[in-house]
Amino acid sequence: MESDCLSLLPSVCKVLANPKLLLPDDTSLEKLLDWFRESMSQSYGKHIIPHQPSLLQFLLSVTTSQEMDPTVFSFALKLTGLLASKEDSFNLLEERGMLQYMFEPDNWHKLNLWKNASVRCGWLQGLWNMLQHPQAMDFFCKRDLVKLVLYLQNDKSLFIASLTNQVLAHFLNSTMLSNDFESVAQNSPASTDWASVTTKVMIHMAKSLASEEQAVVLSGLRQLAVVLTQCREPLKEMLWTHVLEPLELLTNLHDGSLTQHIMAVLQVSARSPLFIKPECRVEALMEAMLCSRNANTSLQCAALILQLENCPETLERKATNVLLHPLLFVTSCSLQPHGPDYDSLFEEQLTQRISCVPLITQSLSSIADLVCKSPLDDIPVRLITLSVISLLRICLGHHSTTLQKAGTYSHLIGCCKVQRCSLDVLGSLAACKENADTVHEALAVLLLYLQCPDVHATVLKKAHQAILKWFSICSPSTDLWKTVHHDLFPLLKKHVCDGRWEVRDSTLEFIMQLTATLKGNSKYVEALHDCGMVSVLFTSLSDVEGYVRASAVAAVGETLTTTDLQLSTSLQEEAVKHLLTILTEDTDSFPRRAVMKVFTSWLKSTLVFTALDHTLSSVLSLGSSDFDWEVKVHTLELADVLMDSLLNCCPYSIHTYQSSDRTGIKQALDELMVLGLFDLLLKCLFECDRPVSEKACALLLKLRTFMRETFSAGHSGLTLEISGCSWSEEMLQRCYKKQQGNESNCMKNGDQVPDLPKKVGLFELLELLHLEDMQYILSLSSDHVINSPQSIMEDILFAAQQSEENVVDCY
Repeated sequence: MESDCLSLLPSVCKVLANPKLLLPDDTSLEKLLDWFRESMSQSYGKHIIPHQPSLLQFLLSVTTSQEMDPTVFSFALKLTGLLASKEDSFNLLEERGMLQYMFEPDNWHKLNLWKNASVRCGWLQGLWNMLQHPQAMDFFCKRDLVKLVLYLQNDKSLFIASLTNQVLAHFLNSTMLSNDFESVAQNSPASTDWASVTTKVMIHMAKSLASEEQAVVLSGLRQLAVVLTQCREPLKEMLWTHVLEPLELLTNLHDGSLTQHIMAVLQVSARSPLFIKPECRVEALMEAMLCSRNANTSLQCAALILQLENCPETLERKATNVLLHPLLFVTSCSLQPHGPDYDSLFEEQLTQRISCVPLITQSLSSIADLVCKSPLDDIPVRLITLSVISLLRICLGHHSTTLQKAGTYSHLIGCCKVQRCSLDVLGSLAACKENADTVHEALAVLLLYLQCPDVHATVLKKAHQAILKWFSICSPSTDLWKTVHHDLFPLLKKHVCDGRWEVRDSTLEFIMQLTATLKGNSKYVEALHDCGMVSVLFTSLSDVEGYVRASAVAAVGETLTTTDLQLSTSLQEEAVKHLLTILTEDTDSFPRRAVMKVFTSWLKSTLVFTALDHTLSSVLSLGSSDFDWEVKVHTLELADVLMDSLLNCCPYSIHTYQSSDRTGIKQALDELMVLGLFDLLLKCLFECDRPVSEKACALLLKLRTFMRETFSAGHSGLTLEISGCSWSEEMLQRCYKKQQGNESNCMKNGDQVPDLPKKVGLFELLELLHLEDMQYILSLSSDHVINSPQSIMEDILFAAQQSEENVVDCY
């Protein structure tokens, strides 16, 4: 434990024991507990009380106080449990009677603290902290504390009820992990207390499930799910034997309000050895939920079943039928059933608006997960795809209605929720090999959505994503590229001018993504330029909305990397001119960030961007002077790429150059200096924004390693002018310290320091900077000082001092 903290601890304990003094907040106490917990985990943790008597005095004062703040009392309960988690401390606290006082609320009922939720929470947390060894388990059992824990299971605070489940699960698991568990299971005299408490918990859980009060049943199901999740065999099977009968009754009730909680229990049991044991009847319970009279229950159960590994084939087929039925029913598609006819189950609810949309979206969401499953044996992928296409047409009102489905169709026309889910599924289906011959049908319905003027912006974005996935599987020789030229691009040009900025933004983003995906396709590139799309993108650089301008920048940047533009210097010059204008004049940070990303991507590409090469110095200067820290970080990423390209080194390794190569390396370093790259790195190193300084420090370390490996003597012959630079004062101080050789002679504010160099060698400058130390400091989170134990204790003492001064002022 830190000596500074230990010296403050007695004063903190006195403050906490004084009910008249105010504390900062309970957050400080929780952080203090975290420090105690960390200290207890160390080798000296079991000796903490003998070495810190102030802790014992604080707890003694709590047991004798007639007035206590609930927050402090809750802290004391948690601390007592934490200290008692070590057997030596447990014995000491038990001898002093502190454990009995703290964990038997009848001892402090006069203080009227139990009604406070934080105290009940502290009591449970303290118990959980303490139950780490057999002596604590014996204390828990002999004092019959389980009775109060079970009572808190139905606490009005959901957090306390949840914490109760965790404590019970921990206790039950601890009995199993003990060497005495076999005797517990057999109810031998050696562990009668443990066995009786374990049995009492299991009986209580079974009674909760059989209760006529729904709140008690829900609480019991939540508890059962937690315990089954955390406990191991054979305890899990023992518990399942107790709860199986009431659980079967609940399943057969088909109560929709219980579905989610029953499914949570079945999900845990299905992923355990219980699932493969016939006497546990887990599969039968799932089938009962699957054939429920409630459509929502059936769909939830079907989705769960299809997520299981090694699921019985019969059950999997039934689940697949249930999952697909809402979609197939609405679109009038048929599937040879492997079980009962589900029309009667879904028809009534699918013709009611309030239940139709949730059922279909739930079905579609589960289908999206299903199609990602591999392999897709016995899954009718092509039928699903055609059904989803039909559903998308229905939502636009483009499907001929029948008398049977007319009521359902009216609920779906213009329904954004169903449209978005359907488009997600259609996009996922593009990856299935069974859909090689459905590309035309899929793209046709997607183009319908782009043509519809009333489609919501979020639906349009989903359509873009689906188109992207379907085009990615098209072969270069297909005639679909005529569709791109004559249908898709005219629609996109129209959307780029849409009155809704969200539509303009998502359309430009889509053009950028589509170009990135298909830039190697000559037919796509030809269509892109022949339709005049590039000029439209340039126009969008002046959009009134910053987000749209940023997307336009990205789209222009990606478009210029297509192979047909390698020799088009005029287009490059026009693009660079526009982007530099944005970098200089745009008041919104998003477009400026996008510009730096584009310039970086151009430098990474294999193409030659002559127009950018001529303006790199200006780009670095503008980026380093930007007010937005993210623009500066992107500028440093550009500098990183420049260093790699000119110095011919990989970002993850440094090459050692022969002496014959050093002339070229010196020329590259000179070029980087002329571009202002070194000035950029040093300027950003002393930035107030930590991510900027951290990135600059990493690049300087990389440069220093390169210099050491390349110039063994430590001299590159390259010098930097430091006077007049924004970072010059820091460098002058470091040079002065090195000259004097004594840090006590540091330059003071206002002093004139003679004979300081105006130029410093690059290698010498990199060695002057303690880059490793700076990198370590920069890697620390900003709150590493604020959240330190010493700082927390000082805050507590300061708040107490302020409280005392306020009391004095009152007199």
